[in-house]
Amino acid sequence: MARPSHAGYCGDGDASCHQASSAIVMKPLDGSAVNANDSIVVVEPNPLPRQQLFLIWLIHASQGFQTTMLFPMLVFMVERYGVPGVGGRAIGWRAGLLASLFPLAQFCTSMMWGVVSDKTGRKPWLAFGCSVSAVSALLLGICTTYQGACYLRFFGGLLNGTLTVTKSALAELCDGTNQAKGFGILNLAWGIGSVTGPVISGLLAQPCAQYKIRNCPSILKEYPFLLPCVGAAIFSIAGVLASISFKETNPKFLSTSYNRISDLGQIEDQQRQSQQAESTEDHKEVELTSPSCKQKLIVLIAADERSATKHLMVSEACASAECGGSLSRKADEHHVSKSTRFSWIDRNVLMASLCYSMTGLIFIITDELFPMFGAASESVGGLGFSSSALGLILGEGGVVLCLYTLIFYPKVSRRLGPLKCFRIGILSTVPLWICFPVSSFLGNAPLLQWCLLLACMAARSVSACTCFTGVLILVSNSASPENMGAVTGLSHSCCSFFRAIGPAIGGLVWSYASGKHFFMHQFLAWDFVVLLSVSTYGLSFYLPPALTQPKRVTLRIEEPTEHPRS
Repeated sequence: MARPSHAGYCGDGDASCHQASSAIVMKPLDGSAVNANDSIVVVEPNPLPRQQLFLIWLIHASQGFQTTMLFPMLVFMVERYGVPGVGGRAIGWRAGLLASLFPLAQFCTSMMWGVVSDKTGRKPWLAFGCSVSAVSALLLGICTTYQGACYLRFFGGLLNGTLTVTKSALAELCDGTNQAKGFGILNLAWGIGSVTGPVISGLLAQPCAQYKIRNCPSILKEYPFLLPCVGAAIFSIAGVLASISFKETNPKFLSTSYNRISDLGQIEDQQRQSQQAESTEDHKEVELTSPSCKQKLIVLIAADERSATKHLMVSEACASAECGGSLSRKADEHHVSKSTRFSWIDRNVLMASLCYSMTGLIFIITDELFPMFGAASESVGGLGFSSSALGLILGEGGVVLCLYTLIFYPKVSRRLGPLKCFRIGILSTVPLWICFPVSSFLGNAPLLQWCLLLACMAARSVSACTCFTGVLILVSNSASPENMGAVTGLSHSCCSFFRAIGPAIGGLVWSYASGKHFFMHQFLAWDFVVLLSVSTYGLSFYLPPALTQPKRVTLRIEEPTEHPRS
């Protein structure tokens, strides 16, 4: 790449020329236009640590399983518990309330878990959260009352901050070059967990009645929902083992020095020579090249900078051991001490969190709505499907999600970027929510009905991966490294609140729609979700393009003390 002239960098209107004299600004060598907020032009993606990524995948998938495995058996559980005075339409809102308690509890504590993991590390709270999931799942399997199930779901979410911590840990493993792949795999983990959960619960719940087993074990007769809960507990125990093997990612608990850059001394010599030869110029150029680093940067260093410590702003892509260098990955304590406790909550954080929350609301409502719509009798506009049939449809969506995430999404993300992916993904859900209730008119053509449902579920998986992964990257990019856990906790807390009210809203809307008798009344609940999707698409235009790249990290270059030569 040819280096542009010095004038090309510090011409009129160049934002870098208006920085404080102590700042160091990086520019690309190819002379391309650079945004004032950008610090580096990425040449090629950095590889992600496979073992760490797999462990995060396993932990996150176990939480997806734990969160959604209740959906196919919710209605049957409420009926089994035999709540006095509950029947017909009242089952819908009670089932929605039970589903809402887990995310409602996480709304109360997610931000706390993020802040705690910022201060004490990610690893211990991953293991603790997975342990809580395993215990609460087993107790739910042997619960025989509606009130007991409500208590277990609430406290199981209250003491579990795993979702917040896994997102924070992944954000620390990724940089601007590989975010799409990293968060795509995280979304794949959630998708697989949230699909296998309903599938397994649909297939294993009430085995004696569902499969008409003659000599069914008495324990399964007494506890018909035990098997799905045991499956969730086993998955959570696997998450505990993965947490124990996981390596800490919080920068505060990592070694802060890296391998020395061989030509750092040359850089310092070039700077001193340039200052002596051209003392009248405001800025000097220094070329930073390291054999082990895949980036090559032009650094504009203020000529009047005389302090022993200089702050070098780079992206996380170059803050790795393979880049080398005596760089300290430490936050500027002077600036941190001056900041207020909640100074990290800015407009970008709030808007990204709101879009993430609205996306979560949309999909949690449909997660709740589809099983209710599918299990409802045809007389009230439903499909009259069994829990196993619903589980198979959801399983097909999981297969599509795997294929799309692993094969197609990285290419789509590289071409469009996270912001466009989010917008396209959320807008593409609008026709899907209309097509789902259309299937209720195809009861006399079961083959066509199944084809439509499978196509809709496959398209839903594609849309979910595209918009969820995009908005997760936007949330991550709105956070500074030292506040990653807090921002992730805030966004997950907001999303948990929306996910808490989502099932209740879905249950209430379906209860209202199923009680009507006019033509196409079953469309009412789905039309409500259409309005939410359109509203979220509109909100996406308040997200700035700057969120497509991660915030820069402050690294300190410690200059050696000069000794007089003998």
